[in-house]
Amino acid sequence: MKERKNLIPTVLSALALVLALAALIVSITKKAPAPAADTVKQYVMYIGTNDKDTYAPKFSQEEARNIVDEICLKHFEGYTLQEATGSWTDEKNNITHEYTIVCYFDDADEATVYKAADEVIKALNQNTVLIEQDEIRIEYYSGK
Repeated sequence: MKERKNLIPTVLSALALVLALAALIVSITKKAPAPAADTVKQYVMYIGTNDKDTYAPKFSQEEARNIVDEICLKHFEGYTLQEATGSWTDEKNNITHEYTIVCYFDDADEATVYKAADEVIKALNQNTVLIEQDEIRIEYYSGK
C-alpha cells in the first residue's frame, strides 16, 4: 500500500510533463494567421462567338477577343479574360462547337456586368451570354 502512495506523485508528475510537452508542440506547430482577405462577388461571363443566325464564326478569334477586351476595358478596372471552346445542342438537336471567351470580374457591380453583357451580345450578334455569380474569398498576396 505504501508503494502505491509513493507512485501517485510520480504518475501525476509524468502526466503534467506530458501535458506541458503537448502544449509546447501545439504552440510551435500553430500556423501564422492568414493574410487579410475579402469576400466579394465574382461574376463570370461565358461568351460564345458563333453568329446567332448562321451558327458560324462571324469574326476571327483574335477579332472577337479584341471586341470583348475593348468592352471590358470600357466597363471594368480589372478583369481576367480566358479562351475556351464550348459546345451546345440547339433546338433541332444539332451540336455546335464554338470559340468561347470567359471573363472574370471580381468585386464588380451587377448593373455594370449586365451593361457590358448587353454590348457583347450586340457586338458579337449573340442570343445570350451565360453569367455566373458567386461569393468568393480574394486576397492580393505579395509574398513573405
